[in-house]
Amino acid sequence: MAAPAASPDDDLSAFGKSSLRPQLDLQPPQVPENSDGDVDRAVADLLAAAFDGDIPRARKSAKKLVKAGKGVDEAVAAVGDPESKRHGPLHLAAAAGKVEMCKLLIKDFHANVDATDVQGATPLVFAVQGTGSTDVVSLLLSHGADANMGDTGGIVPLHIAAERGFYEVAELLLSDGAEVDPICENSGAPIHIAAKHGHAEVLELLLQNEADSDRFSPTFNTPLVVSLFGSSVECLEILIEAGADVNAGSPVTPLTVAADKGLTDCIKFLLEADADANIPDENGKMPVEIAALKGQEECVELLFPATTPLPEYADWSIDGIIQHGKTVRLRQAYKIKAEGDAAFRKKDYQLASSRYTLALDMDPDDSTMYAKRSLCFQHMNDKESALADANAYRDMQLDLPDSGDEEEVAPLKLVEEYCKGIEALMSGLNLGPESGPADKGSSTKAAPGPPLRRSTRARKPNAYYSGPEWAS
Repeated sequence: MAAPAASPDDDLSAFGKSSLRPQLDLQPPQVPENSDGDVDRAVADLLAAAFDGDIPRARKSAKKLVKAGKGVDEAVAAVGDPESKRHGPLHLAAAAGKVEMCKLLIKDFHANVDATDVQGATPLVFAVQGTGSTDVVSLLLSHGADANMGDTGGIVPLHIAAERGFYEVAELLLSDGAEVDPICENSGAPIHIAAKHGHAEVLELLLQNEADSDRFSPTFNTPLVVSLFGSSVECLEILIEAGADVNAGSPVTPLTVAADKGLTDCIKFLLEADADANIPDENGKMPVEIAALKGQEECVELLFPATTPLPEYADWSIDGIIQHGKTVRLRQAYKIKAEGDAAFRKKDYQLASSRYTLALDMDPDDSTMYAKRSLCFQHMNDKESALADANAYRDMQLDLPDSGDEEEVAPLKLVEEYCKGIEALMSGLNLGPESGPADKGSSTKAAPGPPLRRSTRARKPNAYYSGPEWAS
């Protein structure tokens, strides 16, 4: 799979982005005010020309440097402003995929193919993180660029090729002697990165070059586990077929992750590959319990036959486990709702809204959470989110029960106050009183008012087992 034909003329805000290392800083240096003149200006002009691929302009600037008795790399390093020392012209040309410019700089002006910027990145790193031009990568390697030279965080070109899904670039790097399994400081090995991003072809290439299918990373666990955080069934299958241990990574086993995320197809495949459903997570919960706590009923049905009965369950059945999970989930939700109410009373609306969001993840049928969170958003001056939650609340039509039990009714009085606030909010947004929620003492729906815009915001689920920080 060839690298995409990206162009530096495309959206530069996205150009050179990576989750592994900082976005490429491709701005030419500013000539210092205390500049001695010609040399610094020639360097700035050369860097701009290198990125643009403007060969005549680059030749002119480089000749000025030579005339001043300086080589290209020496001149770039000597620019007075320390911020200007971040990279040389070969970095910029490589990132932009300007192969002819790279040839000029290497052959005519003897640019160092392994020169590093302040973060230790070489032109080869820039080439892969930029456009991923196979022509530029091949050129750099043919002139002796070190395929295993990483930046200060240990990120080597193969890590970035695995992240971007650049098959041909990865192939070039491996054929030039790149190590297949280097672990970097915070991101694991290339096999973890390819599995996380669902790049099946690159994953297969790494395995063909003897990457370890069970390579453990303190950050990413095993490649099999990280493929599940990327929800890639294809990568999961490739790793298992390559001999990956389906039970490795305890207490974070593939089954615990698949159960938490509700990945039924992955659970089926893991069970068929003899994954053990009786290995608990770090909290002592079996995969079937994790699935129940997350409300993943289909996953419970799949895992139940493979799970040894647990003595603490009076009703060891699919329905019994699901009901137990629901009870625990609602109990947790009740506690979190109370925390949200306490934060609201203290006018900590940011915290209150986050607790109501968490409560909704556990109990999505509780319409009062939408009412309360809507008011939080109103206080935070987030009118769009406030309206979205008001829509959700109205659609669910809260129905408060008639009851003489003061203990039951008392907590609902606060809800009524919140609901009045929702009506005021909708009125303040010029929606008209007829579009407000139903009367709190009745289950009769409100008369239809002007159509309200429905929310398109996806709520981010709060995983009972959230996994590594990078997976959130």
